[in-house]
Amino acid sequence: MSSVGFRAVAAVLAAALAGCAGSGAGLDANGNPITPGGGGSGPLTADFQSIQDNVFTPICTRCHAGAGAPEGLQLDANHSYALLVGVPSTEQPNVLRVSPGNPDSSYLVLKLQGSSGISGQRMPFGGPYLPQSTIDVIRQWISDGALQSAAAMVSASVKSGKHLVVTTSSPDDASIVSAVLPNIVVAFSSDIDPSMANRTTVELRRVDGLDASGTAVPVAIATPAGNPAALLISPRIALSGGTYQLTLRAALADMNANALGSDHIITFTVDSSQ
Repeated sequence: MSSVGFRAVAAVLAAALAGCAGSGAGLDANGNPITPGGGGSGPLTADFQSIQDNVFTPICTRCHAGAGAPEGLQLDANHSYALLVGVPSTEQPNVLRVSPGNPDSSYLVLKLQGSSGISGQRMPFGGPYLPQSTIDVIRQWISDGALQSAAAMVSASVKSGKHLVVTTSSPDDASIVSAVLPNIVVAFSSDIDPSMANRTTVELRRVDGLDASGTAVPVAIATPAGNPAALLISPRIALSGGTYQLTLRAALADMNANALGSDHIITFTVDSSQ
């Protein structure tokens, strides 16, 4: 499909999705993402940046943006890669949203195709749906390993210098999320040393009680498949309504022994009424 033809399809899809289910958190008064990302000016190719610019940003972020995004899946340019690649689906946790090298086993593809046996509605919610040619490009990106765009990796490296840097998280700091929060995802500027990611360097506490130091929440810590620059932090108990603090200790380091250097703290509130 030509870039002109694809943009026309994107415009129709975006208009149709304006009324989709989602809280609207993270959107401006016109329903557009506060941090929209790219402009989709180039042709669609099997590269993550092209898919972000031509599909996720103009179409998917009509719903999937902000702390209230459906199933916690934010598809704006700051969050999408970290929340897709190697991360279990909220609706069907035994299926990864994107399984690198395996488009037929990737929840993203199954939802876009409307495959049988998949929970919930086909995406984009309510249609019109993506043409098969567009889905095939996404499938090819996954088949090729679901790599992040080269530009994003270079940008992260420049920002980090000699230190490991947190580039994004879900939930974001100071955000309010629903009670359905099976995983916390944190992305970094370089590949994490798995041996350094443990309960001494990654700590989750509930901090709105009488105990000044907070109540520790047990978590499982893993690196998502095909996404070594991220951590998947899964609470072992359901998070009830309240305020929580995730602390990433200064000693957490990447594969080149570059450490955070100082503690990084992410505070978020679970709103059990949502």
